[in-house]
Amino acid sequence: MKTPEKMPAQAETVDEIKYAVIAHARIAYKIFGQGHPLIMCMGYAGNMDLWGTGLIDSLRQKFQVIVFDYRGMGLSTNSMHFTTIDALGKDVFELLSALQIKKAHVLGWSMGGFVAQSFAIRYPEMVDKLVLYASHCGGAETINPNQEIIDILSNPASSPMEFLGTLFPDDWLSSHPQPWKYLPEAKEPMNPETIGLQYVAVQNWLTPGGGSAKLLQKIDIPVLVISGENDKVVPVANASLLAGLIPGATLITEPDCGHGFMYQLPEVFAKHIDTFL
Repeated sequence: MKTPEKMPAQAETVDEIKYAVIAHARIAYKIFGQGHPLIMCMGYAGNMDLWGTGLIDSLRQKFQVIVFDYRGMGLSTNSMHFTTIDALGKDVFELLSALQIKKAHVLGWSMGGFVAQSFAIRYPEMVDKLVLYASHCGGAETINPNQEIIDILSNPASSPMEFLGTLFPDDWLSSHPQPWKYLPEAKEPMNPETIGLQYVAVQNWLTPGGGSAKLLQKIDIPVLVISGENDKVVPVANASLLAGLIPGATLITEPDCGHGFMYQLPEVFAKHIDTFL
């Protein structure tokens, strides 16, 4: 008899959805646990319900974990049709200010890492420690994924399985034929128009002279750069480059993990974050 596939622990992340009114938007957010604030910035095209529930369940034991939807995404509104990485970083400032939080740890995943970098550079007094997960510095320095991955991510007609395939290494997918079981159940609405604006913001981050490379030396706080060694979306070489540009940054790369490291090994990922923070 075939042994059932072991599933990662899942938590019932049912905490109440709340709203904060900021400039030109109403931001939906949730808070889990108590302790020092840790705000988490989601990746491209994602809503707050895509954070790994195993990760949140671990982190909420010690931290006040704050997750939120970017303007125009999920349950958040957007009364002005513009999106830039710096604007999203300013939204983090406004959300924390609305919550009367003067200082927090910040974690950013992928595009959320761009937002976290922008926030840390422009509002350093509000950041205790910074975690950049599967992210890069942008600009001409960035090592891009292969064209197949770019085509999937940029094509709205790509299938759910194609998108899932970008999150995980091929070897892992071969031994885990139902990868969607490792993701939380996403129920929030998607907004194709805002996703299109995010795509433009990411492309601007990637243009020569864009990104953060020339500004990262200003970061004077503890920084963890963490990545899966088989990341298809943000090749792991970007993690070494990013860590090398930030004075004193700590670099962790995990073998056999991809862009969805937090879904593959939630306990290992959470342990790295907890130890650093």
